[in-house]
Amino acid sequence: MTNADPPRINYSQILAAAPSHDYAGLHEFLFAELPYVWLDDYIAMLPHQHNVHRITVESFEYLWDMSGELVQQGIVPASAAVDDRLIAAHGLSRPAAEARQDSRLRGRTLGAVNVVDPSERQAYDRGHAIGHALGGVLDLNIIPQTRAVNRGGLWRQMERYCQEHPGTYFFCRPIYTGLSSHPTEIEFGVLRSDGSLWAHTFKNYGTIEELETFERLYREKIASPEKTSKNAD
Repeated sequence: MTNADPPRINYSQILAAAPSHDYAGLHEFLFAELPYVWLDDYIAMLPHQHNVHRITVESFEYLWDMSGELVQQGIVPASAAVDDRLIAAHGLSRPAAEARQDSRLRGRTLGAVNVVDPSERQAYDRGHAIGHALGGVLDLNIIPQTRAVNRGGLWRQMERYCQEHPGTYFFCRPIYTGLSSHPTEIEFGVLRSDGSLWAHTFKNYGTIEELETFERLYREKIASPEKTSKNAD
């Protein structure tokens, strides 16, 4: 896969089924329809007992799989739980309500990346699924993201379009292939003013071996939940 490929979901087919094709109608249709499409795809990729929360903040909805709650309630053992992780975020772009608080951002975990040697973390950012300049919040909104994507040309072009056109519907969907909270890929989609959907899938790792290491480290962590990572922030 290249750095940016077509998405795995046929969004054009979904868009064509909208009953109204003015911008407001398209936005409302996608906002209502896509969470169910994403959830079906998420479950099909890795069947497990999920615990999905749909959390609305300002003009955005964040879908989270909170497996940790199931562990705390004794419903699933820690050894069978996925890491708490963002399934998708979507909504309408808007100017940021407040200045970015980088000190809070630095304290956020990088998920599986957080347990490897610090010298190996430099290729990753604490990325915003919904960019701060587009109205995204902090606590629900952070994913480990390669700097090549987060600071790259195409991702930034798509964010810039949303910023220059307030009220643009867009989404970010992390895609996982294991139990950890490190996305293998990240889909980014923008509903442009002409009603067309601009969507790409971005690779979110350096090498397969690196990705396998992240998954192995997470599985070791849940196999021995009484142990804490010596490299934890």
